Amino acid sequence: MKMMRTLIIGAGAGGKFVIEQLQTTKNSRYQPIVILDDASYKMDLDLYGIPVKGNLADISKTIKNEDIKHVILAIPTLDTMTQSKIIDELRNYDVTLFVLPSVFSTRESQKIAIPELDYKDLIQDRPEFQLDYHEIKRKINQKTVLITGAGGSIGSEIAHQIFNCQPEKIILLGHGEGSIYQIDSELQQEKMIKSYDVEIVPVIADIRDELRMTQVFKQHKPHIVYHAAAHKHVPLMENNIYEAVKNNIIGTYNVIQASKQNAAEEFVMVSTDKAVNPRNIMGASKRLAEKLTLENDMTSRTVCNVVRFGNVLGSRGSVFPKLWAQIHQGVALTITNPEMKRYFMTIPEASKLVISASMLKRKNAIFVLDMGEQLGLSGMVDQLIELSGKNKRDISIKYVGVRPGEKMEEELFNQEELSSKVTDKMYEGNYYTSVTELDSIKHLMKTYTVIEPESLRSLLLTLANTHNALQETM
Repeated sequence: MKMMRTLIIGAGAGGKFVIEQLQTTKNSRYQPIVILDDASYKMDLDLYGIPVKGNLADISKTIKNEDIKHVILAIPTLDTMTQSKIIDELRNYDVTLFVLPSVFSTRESQKIAIPELDYKDLIQDRPEFQLDYHEIKRKINQKTVLITGAGGSIGSEIAHQIFNCQPEKIILLGHGEGSIYQIDSELQQEKMIKSYDVEIVPVIADIRDELRMTQVFKQHKPHIVYHAAAHKHVPLMENNIYEAVKNNIIGTYNVIQASKQNAAEEFVMVSTDKAVNPRNIMGASKRLAEKLTLENDMTSRTVCNVVRFGNVLGSRGSVFPKLWAQIHQGVALTITNPEMKRYFMTIPEASKLVISASMLKRKNAIFVLDMGEQLGLSGMVDQLIELSGKNKRDISIKYVGVRPGEKMEEELFNQEELSSKVTDKMYEGNYYTSVTELDSIKHLMKTYTVIEPESLRSLLLTLANTHNALQETM
């Protein structure tokens, strides 16, 4: 086995520990050659026979002169800015890097610096979906826009995008006061900077509370409603089936009814590709929420439609922030299955798609962004490692297997939802929920609390995967 010539950065306790471990570990791949440290009094000393030959400004020269193939940053107390500069400098060379974790620091709390990731870099093979802000501004001028789940990843981005189009009023509705306070503060600050004449109203409310929804909508009379509030985490919903029904189905129904009763012009439900032929509770609950949204209600003036997403990169609960942190923390990456494929989009793309779809005024429509081909999880992980500046051979990967209810690949439309391209970047499908389907869903909403978990799971999946025979003949 060929040894990798290794540069140690840091001649303190961390450096001593690293060199001792490398020299005493049987069959170690790494051969310590030289040490760099900024403490002048350590110059020309040696640790276990390894010389200190310079300071941190000599990194590039040392890599070239000593034919270095591996670097170990062994200063756990190093400030994050200096650590980031070192990592950026090392990207110019064909070397691998280990960072000694903060557990070896004498400080009680020292967090590992994790650089910010631009998720656009993971889908750079296709252009990001863009909004026509002038057109949107023209259409929502003098209107009130209400966003449920306004403190979440998608809801807060919709709020920012809508704010930039200058409606008369934005209602930020959410159950968590911390997240609503955060988005309200951000928009208030933006309002001061841009001098926009937009009224911003934070509202703490639970979509599961029918009376509260009625009160809020009656008070504010929104013209456009973006329904982003939902439980979206697949494994969590597998174990919390009653909450999935209560929030994703009953909560959605409450917001739809409040929208119709107060003559909202548009109701847009934020959905997921996991609602297509669902195998899990989260997907099934979202599919039933879609069916409630797509009711063929001829008496209401409210235009109701659905926007489906693929996996949203960087959203709360998504896998890539966790993997990005694991790479920089030096722990094994936990991956379900390398052959798994998904459609991916960024948070701004997802939010822009919701807003763009609401401007089309299509009733009973399902809108999906043209996201190209599904991307393999293995390839996405390779990109993530490359963006981190590390070498894949130094990254440990642990395959944990497909979780209950997960598919190897996702779909964008059900078979009966005939789809066509309505814009250069958007597809539209249609579905009309039958009276029989509506009756079954409403019966479920009334009785779910007395149904045993396994029976409820079976009923949810059956209702979600029941196709409207009338739709198929259209």
